[in-house]
Amino acid sequence: MTIKKLGKYEVIERLGRGGMAEVYKAYHASLNRHVAIKILHSFLAEDQEFAARFEREAQNIARLKHPHIVQVYDYEFDEASESYYMVMELIAEKTLKDRLLELEASRQKMPLEEALRITRESASALAYAHRAGMIHRDVKPANLLLDSDDNERVVLTDFGIAKIVKGSQFTVSGGLVGTPAYMAPEQGMGETGDERSDLYSLGVILYQMVTGRLPYDAETPLALILCHMNDPIPSARELNPRLPKAIDHVIRKLLAKEPDTRYASADALIADIRRIEEKLYQPDTNETPVQLTPVPREKARGSLGDSPTIPFKQLGTRRTEETQRLPPIVASSGGRSSGGDGGGIIWLLGLLILLSLAGGGYVLGAQSGMFPAVAFLASPTPSATPEPTDTPIPTDTSTPTPPPTDTPTATITPTLTETVIASPTPTETGTATPTITPTPTDTPTPTLTPNATQTRIAERTATFAACTFDYAIIDQTPRDGIEGGFYTVNSAYTRRITLLNTGTCDWERNTSMSFVEGEDFNAGPRVFIREEVGVGEEVEVLFEGTLPSSGSVQPFAGRWQLRTPGQIPIGESFVISVQVFDPGTDGP
Repeated sequence: MTIKKLGKYEVIERLGRGGMAEVYKAYHASLNRHVAIKILHSFLAEDQEFAARFEREAQNIARLKHPHIVQVYDYEFDEASESYYMVMELIAEKTLKDRLLELEASRQKMPLEEALRITRESASALAYAHRAGMIHRDVKPANLLLDSDDNERVVLTDFGIAKIVKGSQFTVSGGLVGTPAYMAPEQGMGETGDERSDLYSLGVILYQMVTGRLPYDAETPLALILCHMNDPIPSARELNPRLPKAIDHVIRKLLAKEPDTRYASADALIADIRRIEEKLYQPDTNETPVQLTPVPREKARGSLGDSPTIPFKQLGTRRTEETQRLPPIVASSGGRSSGGDGGGIIWLLGLLILLSLAGGGYVLGAQSGMFPAVAFLASPTPSATPEPTDTPIPTDTSTPTPPPTDTPTATITPTLTETVIASPTPTETGTATPTITPTPTDTPTPTLTPNATQTRIAERTATFAACTFDYAIIDQTPRDGIEGGFYTVNSAYTRRITLLNTGTCDWERNTSMSFVEGEDFNAGPRVFIREEVGVGEEVEVLFEGTLPSSGSVQPFAGRWQLRTPGQIPIGESFVISVQVFDPGTDGP
């Protein structure tokens, strides 16, 4: 698209292009000011609700006035290109992603003081926006600008863009908005997320700045999302032994799987960072260690032993009380065939196709450059990651960390590439720091073996291929339709059901019930089972929702589908129905 003028703005050059927008440098002659213009692609306007959503969110973004948030000056619709655009403050053309690439190319780590400052200033922007009711949902290095004209001031951009483009035609089973490499577990599950989701993304960035790697790596976006959901939190000190324990503590708290165990607010994070900075700038003494907010331990299940993971409540021995506000599910009979509803497979295929489109709404983005990231960016966000490892959270002491010895470190840094289609060739992944033993000249070079994450994904795929997934409903209170009684309009509704795993394979943690069609009872797209359910085992789940605002002679009904975390259907879909009446007009 060649653009010479947009309203009163003279377009100079294109700065970047992504799946959802293009960014141009422009000039406003009357004000003698250069600006940045983000032009959203015209196909977005095909969504009938887009115009209203764009205007509403643009107004909200324009109200944000903070030194670490890019200022939006204006927004408009260009009839010639049939595109909506926003006019913003022009920041010197460098992002945190560019800075990380420079460090990677020179095989250097970011100075600790710089990493803490960037984190603190980013958190300051988030704290301000969160107080104004704005969630970013796509915090990543490419959205953090570094203003070279103002002492490398951090400026967060693209606030509200994720919400603007997230119309009905861009959601898949609840919607997936964000970049998998930086996406909080709950966002990967299809939830919208909240302030703590932004803080999780900032935690990934902090980990990347102090180690040069991302905490998790995988060859596909879906596999990477599962890593964020299930794999233990890696210790940054494994890759950077000089890192103070207090910073590793902060990272682990930010990367907690469950939002309730993360920082409750960006202000709390800033307070801890300031305490660490004050300690760093003091001379070495035997003073009291930095006192930070504690990191709750998250107990894992299965083969991961004591690795931290998503916690759950137990009712009895194998029952869980779901904490989401989602509707009850019922079925007149249990699922029968493992073929069931093909909706999950269609969803998965559709997601993978979308993620592989070069010019569409998704662009490539892991640090290793080997998988597509769900992003609305002008360019990808490449990054390499270590093997996920878990170590107990050490207690911070005043004894300084000794410098590493001269033992060589077998760390292999992959070359970062800004490609759109990733090469299938695997790259070597650095792990711990083994001592390098000289290899005799007549000894052949050993064949590289896949890392643990790749092996686990391959094993999981092979296992699922041989599985038959099915279920039966053992009990439900109240029952379906009229048998369950009459309920008044707008009232809260709760149902407990007991599911039995009648298939041939265990259900992994975060197996979910996904809404398909009909009445969703104002409850959201999914409800999750937070524990593993073995073959032949039962799980009791609490479903909560809100009933419709009008009554009806016929029960209100909606169709739901039980699915694995990888969106494989479990049995057949089932119907939830509730009899609702209006006391003012109807009678039971």
